[in-house]
Amino acid sequence: MGMDQLYREFGRLLRQRRKDAHLSQDEVANSVGLARTSITNIETGRQHVSLHALYALANAVGARPHELLPDSGILLQEDARLERALDKRVMAEDEKDWIRRLVSKTRG
Repeated sequence: MGMDQLYREFGRLLRQRRKDAHLSQDEVANSVGLARTSITNIETGRQHVSLHALYALANAVGARPHELLPDSGILLQEDARLERALDKRVMAEDEKDWIRRLVSKTRG
C-alpha cells in the first residue's frame, strides 16, 4: 500500500466513523483543536496525521485508534482485480504497464 493510498483509506474510515457518530466536520475539528478544513483534508487523504492526532481523532468520533487504520488487504485485492482485468485484454505489455502506472498515480 502506498503512502497516499494509506492516508486516503484512513480518511475514508474517519469520515465513515464521523458520520456514524452523527458529527459534523466542524464538531470533530473543535474537539481535536483543528480547523474544519483540516478535517476535510484528512478525510480526503490530502493532510497526513501524526500519531497523537490519530488518538485524538479516534476519541472524537468514538472509535479506538486501530479502528481507523486501513487494512492493507483491501488494496491488494484491488491490485489483483486490475491484473485479472489486464490479463483478459489483448494488448502489448508496454500498454499494460502504462495502465498500471496510471492507476498507481491515481491511487497516490
